This record gives sequence, C-alpha cells and structure tokens, in this order.
Amino acid sequence: MIPFQERKKLRKILYSKISIVMLAVMLFFAGKGAWGIHQKAQIAISERNIAQRSMLEMEERTAELQSSLIHLKSDIGVEEEIRQKYSVVRPGEEVVVIVDDRAKKSENSEAGIGNGFWRSIVDFFTES
Repeated sequence: MIPFQERKKLRKILYSKISIVMLAVMLFFAGKGAWGIHQKAQIAISERNIAQRSMLEMEERTAELQSSLIHLKSDIGVEEEIRQKYSVVRPGEEVVVIVDDRAKKSENSEAGIGNGFWRSIVDFFTES
C-alpha cells in the first residue's frame, strides 16, 4: 500500500488546475477527432447508398440491353428494327399513316398566322 504522504502528493498533482486543464484539452481534441470520424462515416454511408442505387440502375439497364440484344439476334427483331428506323416496306405492302386530330388543328392554326396585321391587333385586344 502507498504511504499516506505519497498518496497526498499524488492527489495534489492529479487534482491540480494544470492537470485538469490538460485533461480538458485532451478531451476536447479527442472529441473533435471522434466528431470528424463520425462525419466521414456519414459521408461514406451516403456515398455507398448512391453507389448501390447506381449499381442497381446499371444492372437493370444491362438486363434491358441483354433482352434487346437477344431480340435483335433473331430475324424478326432485325426486320422490326429496320422497319422502325428506316420506314422500309416489303414489295406489295403499303404504309398507312394515321394522323391525330390534334395534329391537324395545330397545322391549321399555324396556317392562320399570316391573317394580317389588323387581325393580329383584334386578336390582341380580344384575348386579354
């Protein structure tokens, strides 16, 4: 056992203002370091989540491309792609173009733009 005098001396050193300040400074720096590590861990977690989402999107895209590739390896797939991109028909076939009513209306309204100066002034005051 430590003699009484030595224990008193040890307590005096440990409980002195300088040692308490030094302990507080060390605690501050340790806390600051721990907080920095915590922030870096949070950044790493969010980046990992972003990378996982990106990987899932890429896997889905890969699956789509694989199925498209399989479809294009067949004769029917090649024919469909050629017909779609180049508007090609076989001999004896005809192309039918279906025009939407909205498309007709927009073409008519574009043709009516050149009605004249006075018509544009009347339209300006009637629309507002």
